[in-house]
Amino acid sequence: MNTPSLTLYTALQLAFDHFNTRLFGTRLPHCLLTLRSASRVYGYHHAGRFIAPDGQVLDELGMHPGFFTLQPIEAVMSTLVHEMTHHWQNHAGTPSPSNPHNKEWADKMVSIGLQPSHTGLPGGRKTGRSMSDYILPDGPFLSACRELLSGGFTLPWLDRHAPAKPETQLAHLRALENAGVLIDMAQAPMASLPVEVQGKPTVWQPPPKKPPSRFKYVCPKCDAKAWAAINAYLSCGTCEERLIRTGPA
Repeated sequence: MNTPSLTLYTALQLAFDHFNTRLFGTRLPHCLLTLRSASRVYGYHHAGRFIAPDGQVLDELGMHPGFFTLQPIEAVMSTLVHEMTHHWQNHAGTPSPSNPHNKEWADKMVSIGLQPSHTGLPGGRKTGRSMSDYILPDGPFLSACRELLSGGFTLPWLDRHAPAKPETQLAHLRALENAGVLIDMAQAPMASLPVEVQGKPTVWQPPPKKPPSRFKYVCPKCDAKAWAAINAYLSCGTCEERLIRTGPA
């Protein structure tokens, strides 16, 4: 049965298998590919997340489908390989419990053609808890990715709920271009979609965040805390000191 679920997950498995062969020598063990949009990270790796009734344990490799819509497909594939590198380290390297992006992981990323950077731009830190990357123009990843795309690979379904503003993604691509490292990527799929579907916007964007309505107040003597509106006048019942506003709740 060629159902929508099967077509999308088959495409992701095809990409995983392709990069496993081209970049990891077919040495990566099986994992469970998932689509999750609960957070705004591009993807993640969770070791030993799933278990079968017979006791077999699998790592999870999660992808945020909202970024399939906002990013060029090469960037989506780089997220997949970023998480595959975590998968490699979990089974063939030495992961650090306190730092998922350690030097071993960073060195492996560079060797397959992805440059770690906490900003996603040249000059960023190469290791740390929160880490992005960008594609190296002459690296193995780009060659493997172009080979995959030349065979007609595509992502057949796109999430209509964008986790970020398209302008933010475009600004990042322009920053890479200005830094001289932007690959000649195809446009993000969103650019070719119709503006509306059935009278509603094709891609839903998150509304702007509302300004905070509650603020934290602290007594300078006893550290008692309270929360109130921005212009509240509060006094500590113990010290009779005026509470100082320290920030949003």
